[in-house]
Amino acid sequence: MNKFQVLTLSGALALGLMGSGASFAQEQEARDHARAAAVAAAKAEGKAESVTLEEPTRSYFDWGAILNPDGRVMSVRSDSVAQEMGIEVGDHILKIDDQVLAEQSLQDLVSYLETLEHDHSFTVTVQRNGQKKTLSGRVKATVIPGWRLEVDVAQTVIDKADEASCGRVSVFVTPPQARDLYPAYFVRIDDDNVLTRRPIVKLSPGKHTVEIHELIDDPWVRRSRSINHPKSIEIDVEADTTYYLAARFVRDKRLSTVNEEYWEPVVWREVEQECESN
Repeated sequence: MNKFQVLTLSGALALGLMGSGASFAQEQEARDHARAAAVAAAKAEGKAESVTLEEPTRSYFDWGAILNPDGRVMSVRSDSVAQEMGIEVGDHILKIDDQVLAEQSLQDLVSYLETLEHDHSFTVTVQRNGQKKTLSGRVKATVIPGWRLEVDVAQTVIDKADEASCGRVSVFVTPPQARDLYPAYFVRIDDDNVLTRRPIVKLSPGKHTVEIHELIDDPWVRRSRSINHPKSIEIDVEADTTYYLAARFVRDKRLSTVNEEYWEPVVWREVEQECESN
């Protein structure tokens, strides 16, 4: 996958977040696109410790008419600016504002349209049934917000162990959704904030309180982001053991979103794995 494909994937993140009232499903879709872009960026950059992709804010204007090379209108999209102006199939475009088609290529004329800013007024002169008509319109541009995606390739582990021996807690592995288990991310461990981009944490043997936040994307779940809080689970960490955490979807309580009874943090897998503290 090349960088152009990565940018295309990442662009979906900006589109997914355009509306301030974006639903959780849209946010989750944006996360999925961002995750795919992050994986692609990491592969593209090889051994780089971090990768940054970004694009500035931009806009484009699609006025809704398709023209053949000589400027004749082939089709007009419903509810488009072209339709609102009164452009009809069969019209022959003569000029847009003071840009005369006979003096330039159709591509140059279309490029001029695309550079017009939002809410800018413009005119189109057409020939229809042997008569010239001048039609007026106003630009309705689509704005794509700027975005920045930082991918931390090298550092996936936080070492919070105080002793030579240690165990791990992890949200790195995607749990099986067939068992109603969904991804999560760390929020806090033993009253210490954790960077959410670190999916593995080394801990000293003993009891630890781990807070995670759910990333359940089941269509049955309808919750407000304002009341969506992390939950804690206590784990008695043993040396050389990795504990994989997930958010378990409690399907029979899927409508209990106010009290957040629809999910609970769980350890879904334990694996014996050598662990050495730095």
